[in-house]
Amino acid sequence: MRILFHRFAVCALLLAPLSSSMRADATLRFHTDIKTTSLIPAAALDQALGGLREMVIRVKGNKGVSSQGNLTSIVDLMTQDLTLMDPAHKLFATLPAAQYTQQVKAAMPAVPEQARAMFASMKSNFASRSTGRTATIQGVQVEEQEFVMTVDMALPGGPETSSPFMKMVIQMWTAQPNETQRVPALQEFRNYTASAASGMNPTETIKQVVSGLPGLGDSLGAMAEEMSKKGALSLRTHVEILMPILALMSQQVPGQALPAGLDPNAPLMQMNQEVVELSSSPLDDALFEVPSGYQPASLEEILQGAVSAAGLPQFKQ
Repeated sequence: MRILFHRFAVCALLLAPLSSSMRADATLRFHTDIKTTSLIPAAALDQALGGLREMVIRVKGNKGVSSQGNLTSIVDLMTQDLTLMDPAHKLFATLPAAQYTQQVKAAMPAVPEQARAMFASMKSNFASRSTGRTATIQGVQVEEQEFVMTVDMALPGGPETSSPFMKMVIQMWTAQPNETQRVPALQEFRNYTASAASGMNPTETIKQVVSGLPGLGDSLGAMAEEMSKKGALSLRTHVEILMPILALMSQQVPGQALPAGLDPNAPLMQMNQEVVELSSSPLDDALFEVPSGYQPASLEEILQGAVSAAGLPQFKQ
């Protein structure tokens, strides 16, 4: 579970640069709230995901800049270059955006053999549907799509249960088609994803990052591909991860009791991300340049700084 949890967090860090470019001045600010049961220590969660709670995307003309955690990126659609920055250490690396996925895959930490055997024993399934529910977010009419992935795995000596080993439910709220045309920032985002997908495809990056997880990679990749079909920006995302088997296993430990008030069938973790600012105000050109005093570094150094700050596994040396 820890390896899977970390790989999801790494995905969040690595995909931020690929969602940051549009063609007009716009600011999109997202806030994320994360809740867990008492089975996950709050301190460990804060160390791993604390820096990912705020994300800002700014765009001006053919340039976009995004910031999340200890990682800032600039994408230039004219040159097709991607620049990653580590503000804490004042480092930057620039590379052709088309090479990003390949280089990230090469830098990812290898999954230990014991963990690979565990993942190989898993069987996963994925399904999606339109729920028909609608809402209004920042004055934009949105509609909900739900994605569900279940994972089955038999644990030697584990408790009998009819529930899946893990269940992940993701609900995404995207702008209705007429709203995308009405709101300039959303229209520019749609235009960008349509024109830049061949060189900077975040779905392909997700598929490459999770490909090293046998038993899970295919379903995770299919889910990422299904989420990207509309090409629209999610203004609200709700994620639930359920693993009731953890509570059942805790009960089997001699002298161990479930924390008071804990519902074993409640989500192990919930994440809510929502856009809290959607603006078309003019932006300063300086926001889209590497600040003076920054030193050049390799992509691997930049990524190591980002995952180290989040308390995640280090990249290959």
